[in-house]
Amino acid sequence: MLRRLILAAVMLAPWCAWAADPNGTITILEGDAFIYRGASRLYANDGVQLESGDIVETAASGFMQIELADASVVQFGPATRAMINATAGRQKPERWLFIMNGWCKVTGSKDGAASGSGLELRTRLFTMPANAGVVVFAETPAETTLFVERGEVKLAEDQAGGGPIGVSLKSGDYYRRKAGTRGTVNTGSTEAFVAGMPRAFRDSLPLRLDRYRNQAVQPKEASDFVYADVEPWLNAEPWLRRPLVQRWRSKAKNPAFRAALVAGLASHPEWDPVLFPEKYKKKPAVSAARAPLASSMPGISPAPAPVLAPPPARPPGEVASSPSAQ
Repeated sequence: MLRRLILAAVMLAPWCAWAADPNGTITILEGDAFIYRGASRLYANDGVQLESGDIVETAASGFMQIELADASVVQFGPATRAMINATAGRQKPERWLFIMNGWCKVTGSKDGAASGSGLELRTRLFTMPANAGVVVFAETPAETTLFVERGEVKLAEDQAGGGPIGVSLKSGDYYRRKAGTRGTVNTGSTEAFVAGMPRAFRDSLPLRLDRYRNQAVQPKEASDFVYADVEPWLNAEPWLRRPLVQRWRSKAKNPAFRAALVAGLASHPEWDPVLFPEKYKKKPAVSAARAPLASSMPGISPAPAPVLAPPPARPPGEVASSPSAQ
């Protein structure tokens, strides 16, 4: 009996950690950074717990470290945009991090990888299931480059015209893929990649989650965001951008934001019902003209039209009267 209880506790530990802090806590912040939560923009700060659906954006000279309760760590370099999401499914929790652009370093969790509750990485060009490795990658709209610092990882290359293609990488491998092509491993020079890597990625930074575990740090309100601030998200992949319609629906009331949405509607057509609701209103049904009662009843013929009798003949010699003869 005791062995069963111990085994159950070991199996449930990663799940409990996920439930305690599914999206992570900001533990190190250098420079400015924003959090887009709902229709608001907030200032990021040390100790702020992220929520599901939060969009994080670091400044041009910024750095951010996020720690999760399962011991996995995410670091963002300068000018990086990312969205973190966590949902509790019936079978197992789903947790993923989408990198829109910028630099990112992820140190995976052994417990999270073993239980399937770890952090899945997503970009435009690949998906990486939760693992215990350490990877560094740079993401642009046209290209992704990734270096495996430690461990073994598997990628799934998303294909526009078919299913994903698996790629296995080991420690020391350098992966590169351009949009519209297959990825390559250990080809080309890594000098530009190494030169552009944020300096903080090369250091072993302290873990500070325990410092904020019992603190509730509330982020402060920042200035309202405009269309240009979130345009990459509005024009992202359909599965990523469609939930943003409900989140940012109120922004369509702003004239400038609305005008920009209309101008770029071809890139986000799901906004059409919000911008032009009159096009989607149901038109009232037109009822057919009511038929005569008799003709609509079976077995009953309509009454014949009355026959008018001809006027009586005039007596011989009588002259017809006219207005002119009066």
